[in-house]
Amino acid sequence: MSVAQNTGIRKAVRQLLVAMVACTAVAGGAAFALDSGNAPVAPQTFAGVAEDNGWPVVPPKPTPTN
Repeated sequence: MSVAQNTGIRKAVRQLLVAMVACTAVAGGAAFALDSGNAPVAPQTFAGVAEDNGWPVVPPKPTPTN
């Protein structure tokens, strides 16, 4: 085998390995992004109204003060 042929084979193998590592990294990042979205989220409160899963929760009726 000639030196040029060896260099070409090495280059092809190197590019294949780089592509495999890149695909693995992208797949791992996607799996991490999907998995981290499953954590429970505490309801947020805006001006006294709590939201649960996007649906507003009716605040309790105030008691009369007189």
